[in-house]
Amino acid sequence: MVEALGGAFLQIFSTASMFYLIGGVIMGLVVGVLPGFGGTVGLAILLPFVYGLDPASGLALMIGVMAVICTADTFPAVLIGIPGSVGSQATVLDGYELAKQGQAGRALAAAFTASLFGGLIGAVILTAIIQVARPLVLSFGTGEMLMLAALGLSMVGLLAGRSFVKGLIAALLGLLIGMVGMTPTSNEYRLDFDTLYLSNGVPLMVIAISIFAIPEIVDLLRRDTAVSGETKLTGSWITGVKDALRNKFLILRCAGIGALVGMLPGLGASVVDWIAYGHAVQSAKDKDNFGKGDIRGVLAPESANNAKEGGSLVPTLIFGIPGSGATAVLLGGMILLGVEPGLNMIKSDIETVYLIIWSLAIANLIGAALCVLLAQPISKLTRVNVRLIAPFLIVLLIFATYQSSRSWGDLIFAMGIGTFAIYMRRFGYPRPALMIGFVLSTGVETNFYQTYQFYGLSVFERPIFLTLLAICSLTLFGGLRLLKRQNQAAPDNPMATANLGQFVMASLMVLLAILALFFTKDLTWQGNIFTQIVAVPMLLLSAVLIWRLRRGGIRNPDIEDLDLPIGDGTEQHKTGVWFHLAWITGLLLVAALLGYWLAIGVFLFAFLSIRSGLSLVRSVLVACTVLAAVSLLSYLLHLYFPQGLIQEIWDLPFPLA
Repeated sequence: MVEALGGAFLQIFSTASMFYLIGGVIMGLVVGVLPGFGGTVGLAILLPFVYGLDPASGLALMIGVMAVICTADTFPAVLIGIPGSVGSQATVLDGYELAKQGQAGRALAAAFTASLFGGLIGAVILTAIIQVARPLVLSFGTGEMLMLAALGLSMVGLLAGRSFVKGLIAALLGLLIGMVGMTPTSNEYRLDFDTLYLSNGVPLMVIAISIFAIPEIVDLLRRDTAVSGETKLTGSWITGVKDALRNKFLILRCAGIGALVGMLPGLGASVVDWIAYGHAVQSAKDKDNFGKGDIRGVLAPESANNAKEGGSLVPTLIFGIPGSGATAVLLGGMILLGVEPGLNMIKSDIETVYLIIWSLAIANLIGAALCVLLAQPISKLTRVNVRLIAPFLIVLLIFATYQSSRSWGDLIFAMGIGTFAIYMRRFGYPRPALMIGFVLSTGVETNFYQTYQFYGLSVFERPIFLTLLAICSLTLFGGLRLLKRQNQAAPDNPMATANLGQFVMASLMVLLAILALFFTKDLTWQGNIFTQIVAVPMLLLSAVLIWRLRRGGIRNPDIEDLDLPIGDGTEQHKTGVWFHLAWITGLLLVAALLGYWLAIGVFLFAFLSIRSGLSLVRSVLVACTVLAAVSLLSYLLHLYFPQGLIQEIWDLPFPLA
């Protein structure tokens, strides 16, 4: 162990890994400040640029992003009362109150200190669990791995909040999308509709970018406002650090809670901050100040949500099962780098595991230091109008998506999936559940066939398999009971009425399941049995969902529309989905004619001058600057621009080619 830890430590400092780790931390800080993005979107944007790096550098870059987003998301939570990601929701309760009392600096300092210790404790717990679990997991066979994946999929249903059914449907849909292309056993093509692009399956980068990044950018544009109008970092930073040290045992307990919750696939950031906040309230002798500016209400969730990153890596590294949406994208990035997490890594490549752990610990140190040193400029990012941020993100996303297979199919498919994901987000179908199902699809199917071939029915005689089967069954049963009680206790919501969109979305899920069954019915048993195992439950659950929608009821979580007006209705989105999808589609159409490099200039000039309201001179200068930056990025990383009609006719020089 000591030798492997030392080797991993030296590998970080003796290669370019430290440079990439710092770069990832900086990107993570920027992404964390933007409300709604979070680690999943940040990693999805980063994924195409990881391809081609050496494993150490690529892992350092991704871990750098993932580790510090839960630190940076404190800025919007404290300064403007908007969670930077789901992991900072509880921080808003007391952090924003402290900011309104003129103690924003104190709240941020306490949060960064708690985040630092939480991240380090998470890394220590991850190291300890790997040492304890290593002898056990080496005894696992394909049957046990199959049940672990089933356990993870059953838990991701909880990602939907109060709609457990929608979570399971989304996970099953992810499994179906992962089946597109050649089957792993019979070498038959499945669900490719005789198209060359789909014959190799849907690229992981296309799925990651389209289901996470596109909906969030469109949502930011629809809000059409600056994230914040004013940022003031008043209050004593030293006092905040002293607060953290004074409550060190609370930080320690909440970090432990965060790491343990993070190990449960499908939970993670969605609940860990509230669990930690609840523990802080219950364990406090004086509870009256919580929600009114109690510093403990900042320390507890911030230590927990950073520690949970170490916990979520436990199932990812040991079993190859993502512990969250972010680790699902991380798992995809590891596969792109040629690193295969799971039993083989634990058995023969333990140094890579320790490389990830060291990267996690060092990234937390660097991230906390940068947050303190650069607090003022970082906080100003919350004042930038989204109309100035969004066009650059759109340009970057399309450029990154194209690198998946360097085919126009990447862009067309990403637009289709991205549009579908917008309505998944709107109608409460959890996108991380879809991503986890997609990433697990090939491994689950392979383990299913191997378990059948190696063990047959004798697999039910294996104690560990039966134990995992029982846990999986209890998870499903307990989750349904718990969510049923939550629904009964939920307050009446007179605006939560079933609408046509909910019925259309549920009916579409039924249709997709039926199409999957129909288009695989003529395949051999090896080619269609797994499709049936996934599509039939998806069909039944979708039918149950339609039945629940027809029953209605103001406490029914399945009919809640995330785009309904809030409060008095004055916070509705200012523009529609299709208006902004038309801008993205326009960029693709111009790229199809002129090529992507020229299309960038046309798009940015039009968007900035028309949509963002910049002057013509500034729009031209900004468009030219972005063109130069993207050209440099393409040259340094050997990335390609999508070609248009004129590139097909004429042989043009770089970057026009």
